Amino acid sequence: MFLAIARWVPGSGIVFAALVIVAAGLESSTPSRHAADTAWTTYYADSGNRHKEQIAFFLIGLAGLCFLQFLGSLRGALARAEGEPARITTAAIASGAAFIALATASHAVGTAVSWSVGYFGSSFRVDPNTARLLAGLSFGLFAMSMFAAAAMALATATLAFHTRVFPAWLAWLSVVAAIGGVLVIFFGLTSFLVLLWIVALSAYLVLPQRAIAPPPG
Repeated sequence: MFLAIARWVPGSGIVFAALVIVAAGLESSTPSRHAADTAWTTYYADSGNRHKEQIAFFLIGLAGLCFLQFLGSLRGALARAEGEPARITTAAIASGAAFIALATASHAVGTAVSWSVGYFGSSFRVDPNTARLLAGLSFGLFAMSMFAAAAMALATATLAFHTRVFPAWLAWLSVVAAIGGVLVIFFGLTSFLVLLWIVALSAYLVLPQRAIAPPPG
């Protein structure tokens, strides 16, 4: 039974991406950066909006668990291909750990107002500028998480080209994901390139193991 479960663990990257997309959908009505003060106070006064953010918080927590399982599978594939001392593999996995830590922190900061309203009740007053400050901090952490994801993708691409642990199309997709991660500070939608890369990589790892050429001496 445990072997059967372990067989599908690499696919947890797909679950991660699905949970992230659902969570983003739940928070799609968050006020924009140009919204008026009343838009912020009205948004958080609506219990439905707060509950959506809290559900999204839970989903992101689950997504983080799934990503760490995926990261373990990725490390196994990269380390087998690179061989000891596996320096590039270490860089990829460390970058992946930094990515998920920053991403979950970003979401925790972004939902802080909703949790505060629910926790403190009527004694808590929503200040629009404080809400904007937390939203800005949340975006900053998210942007930093994408830089870490770019480092992870770049290290993976390096090993894919050098050892052929992954096919050429997946190596090039890793390069595209790295570029997308860096550009997210200018174009937020490029973060979906990182999600697409994680899904493709996760799906490939679920497939039966392919023979990997031994690392060069």
